[in-house]
Amino acid sequence: MGEVGLMSKMARSPYPGPQPFQQTDGDRFFGRASEALMLAEWWRQCRLTFVVGQAGSGKTSLLQAGILPVLDRAQARSAVLPIGRLAYGSTYPTAALPEHNPYTLGLIRSWSPGENATRLFHLTVREYFQRVTADGIIFAAIDPADELLAESGPRRAYRRRFLEELADALGHEPRLHLLIIGRHEAIDMVADTLGNGARHEVTALTLPTAVEAVSKPLVSTSKTFVNGAADAFVTDLGTTRVVASEGTERYLTHDHVEPALLQVACARLWDAIPASVHSISIRDIRRYGDIDDALTAHCAMVIAQVAGEHNLPVKRLSSWLLSNFVTEFGTLGKAYEGITTTASMPNAVARALEDRHLLVARLESGARWYELISDRLIEPLRQVGDVRPAPIDAAGQLRAAEHALTIGDLQLAEQHATEAMHAPAISLRFRAEACSLLGNVSYEGGKPEDAEAHYREAARSYGAAGDSRAVAYALTAIGRLLLMQGRVAEAADEIYAAVARVPGDLGIQTELAQALWEDDKGSAAVAILNDVLRVDGGNRIALRARGEILAYLGEARQAMRDLDRVTIQGQPSTRAARGLALAQLGEQRAARREIEDAVAEGRHSGPVLLYAARAFALGGDESAAQEHARLASDATDPPLSPRHREVARHLVAGDR
Repeated sequence: MGEVGLMSKMARSPYPGPQPFQQTDGDRFFGRASEALMLAEWWRQCRLTFVVGQAGSGKTSLLQAGILPVLDRAQARSAVLPIGRLAYGSTYPTAALPEHNPYTLGLIRSWSPGENATRLFHLTVREYFQRVTADGIIFAAIDPADELLAESGPRRAYRRRFLEELADALGHEPRLHLLIIGRHEAIDMVADTLGNGARHEVTALTLPTAVEAVSKPLVSTSKTFVNGAADAFVTDLGTTRVVASEGTERYLTHDHVEPALLQVACARLWDAIPASVHSISIRDIRRYGDIDDALTAHCAMVIAQVAGEHNLPVKRLSSWLLSNFVTEFGTLGKAYEGITTTASMPNAVARALEDRHLLVARLESGARWYELISDRLIEPLRQVGDVRPAPIDAAGQLRAAEHALTIGDLQLAEQHATEAMHAPAISLRFRAEACSLLGNVSYEGGKPEDAEAHYREAARSYGAAGDSRAVAYALTAIGRLLLMQGRVAEAADEIYAAVARVPGDLGIQTELAQALWEDDKGSAAVAILNDVLRVDGGNRIALRARGEILAYLGEARQAMRDLDRVTIQGQPSTRAARGLALAQLGEQRAARREIEDAVAEGRHSGPVLLYAARAFALGGDESAAQEHARLASDATDPPLSPRHREVARHLVAGDR
């Protein structure tokens, strides 16, 4: 290694502090070698493996710096996918895509970095793995699974379907070996659908492994611990001073330490110790690495950050922590999480403190109870004085907004994204991303007009930044929102403009065909879909759209060729179109079965009911045709376009 490389390696801190270890940190990750080897072997041998542990236990570090480096060295003819995330690219205008599961899309996008969402959104998890080329095992990990705990109504439905997709992929793709990491309640929920795989719990470090985690990272530096200094450092971290309200004190010694707190204390020591000190003694630790000072600074930082994010006075948050999580005897207290609040504080605040490893949640009799991550924080927490709320930079605000959107907290997501957008000295591109995320928040919250306004602002900012592709996606989102509002001609104009910016994007071309179809221009729509399918003959969205349109236009045999190639489960309009095509071919009994099944599944869908009405009319059941046409004209999920609503009204009147 050259002199510059050596100096760079020596200057790099051997401790990550409150952040998890990365995959490139294998040379400074110690204390869990046996766990890493064991879990890598489990992953190789088992189809489903769970790694579970409380917040701050080091699960992500174990995966990134322990398991994956071992796995990479051992694999041949297999595929090791990037770590799967459930929140990925939340600034992409989600309204630009047809109905999709955000958990599925987020996961698949993280497994396929660099590939555009328009090429991925229609895939199920099983279909994604069918595209992975590997002769051996496909190693796929999801970390963390905790974001599945969102309790908003739409997110619960998405979660159920997403877990069913994972189970389907495990059942039909024998190459898939899935490793899922999360807190206890998230893993228990996942296991209810996927089944009980191999399970390992990541616990606190024992004192010997903690000494290893402290001392061995220094091997690559110019410093070393001497004279039992590392042991003394760890012993201090594992010793709690308990001071009761009347002033009596005692000491508790533990045989373990929390990894999150260990890294905070180590990083503080490394930053404080002079460059001239190469042999770190017990005296140096007492002088530069006081653990109480390190943990007090950590508590102050976390409290300031969370208070700033949630517009709380710091003093109020500090007092709330002390009054609810420290008893009069100087021991750990706990507080129950209610429907919206935890000890009168919004649940989002308690969860933010858990994410930052100040609190930990435990399930008792089905209820969630919070307490401090360790009693070692009690005295440092008492020493936290008045601190100012931490200023959050624009990038931090945007990350917080993305996380809030993923867990279904739309109000908090809107707050953070708005603050990010109005932060000083941000780039045009950053402003565009914040506007786009605000559009996503409004879209998920059922406010299409607000979403349209945000996407228009995003398009202007992307345009000023010179990103034509991003402008095209924002315009596509606007077009789809206009379609939802029945403004079909305006929608087509917006999507035409998007196609002009990225003429090779098949997803946007398919959206243009949909807009033309809703304007009752079926032949023009089919011509565009023909072009799409000449390039990508297996494009399921284009096949389904073309099949439905051809059935509506009376081209039954051509329609059946498309409709028989697409998965119709979960797509009642496709099944109804198939029933319409069968009716046109004179197969009335089969047609009626398809129509009845489709209507049972999509009883509020305008297209389903319109196709059903036309099928019943072809079969001579005028009463059923008129009733379904009447229901179609009033349907809301989704509604018919104005042109197709007029067709339904003619059927109600008995016109063919």
